[in-house]
Amino acid sequence: MELRQFISATLLDIVGAVQDAQEKVGHDTIVPNVVRNFKSVETGISDLQSIDFEVTVSADQRSGTETKINVVAAFLGGSTKADSDKAGGHAATLKFKIPIRLPQKAQ
Repeated sequence: MELRQFISATLLDIVGAVQDAQEKVGHDTIVPNVVRNFKSVETGISDLQSIDFEVTVSADQRSGTETKINVVAAFLGGSTKADSDKAGGHAATLKFKIPIRLPQKAQ
């Protein structure tokens, strides 16, 4: 799985999971409408959240093709997918945050 696809799918899954949970409980239970003031933001209580990522990626260059950046361990049905093609490349761990606004359930 390419890094771009992994990050996109992860963010969509998080937002979708919040929306799914909101449908199963009463209004204002999951991601309640909290007044945004310094104290609530300081303690992390807000619809604004930072998603921390730490992924290991590989930059593979196959003969005759361009270099691609892929997530090294993509879990498929509880197992990891291994690539048996011969390729040269480098693996690195990336750490970063992406801020998102979680959905709030309408009244």
